[in-house]
Amino acid sequence: MSKLIALICATVITASFSVSAALMKFSFEGHITDVENTNDVYWDPISTLGVSISGYMIMDTELALGGREEASYYWWHNIDSDPGALSTYFEVGGDTYSLSSEYDYSAMYDSYFTDEFLEYGGGIDESGLPIPDNMGLRDTEQQEYITDNTEVFSDKRFAFGISDTNSNFLTDFRPVPGQSEPQPDWLQEYVWTNDGTDNGRSGGGSYRYYYATTDLATNSTAAIDSTLRFRFSKVSAQRIIDVPAPATFWLILFAFIGFIARSSLHNRRPHALASQLSKYI
Repeated sequence: MSKLIALICATVITASFSVSAALMKFSFEGHITDVENTNDVYWDPISTLGVSISGYMIMDTELALGGREEASYYWWHNIDSDPGALSTYFEVGGDTYSLSSEYDYSAMYDSYFTDEFLEYGGGIDESGLPIPDNMGLRDTEQQEYITDNTEVFSDKRFAFGISDTNSNFLTDFRPVPGQSEPQPDWLQEYVWTNDGTDNGRSGGGSYRYYYATTDLATNSTAAIDSTLRFRFSKVSAQRIIDVPAPATFWLILFAFIGFIARSSLHNRRPHALASQLSKYI
């Protein structure tokens, strides 16, 4: 009985840990450098230029693995028809935006449309010259649905990259069990900063928002197509290792309590451990 209890407790701990152990949080800070409105105005250039941007991307590093090593100093992965590895959240001028991985799968077309791109580089090229440490991430969210005789289509694209010719802040590629080619070490932690001077560092990206509604009766379309471009002053990578898995935890916990209760009835005697556990519920 004691071995079974120990096994269940270990399962609870490892279940909640394994969900979070492979997650990385890439936080960023910077400011808006350009606003482009191709169709209707979504962001006002005058009030948006120079405004701060901050946020983070969450990466499931297990889903990020599987890309290819193009050269000994460059790796890339285009996640197109599989579940995505990224989710994005950021704030501009007090307004919040997000790109959720829950829309990677399109029910309308019964297929994935992930369109994420991951790239990673550094080391020495074929000529023996050093390559700046660099990495880039692109997250995409698409939604398409029909309501009230109107077809709605939205496309959000958030991308950023950082590069550093002076500081080797990324580790070299490494072997990963089950992968045929070397993979980046996405689990490494770092803090990358750029003071804006000519210091061999650059970092920034863009966010494009496209939203179109089509009247199916008249076949007329109204669209918004706007893009923000920004420059980063700081990017940090931090492992998420303390996020619990509520659903898994409580399912196992209730199953454990149920098992104890059944054992008590079967043995016709109170169970000391169940009595102790009830203090914390």
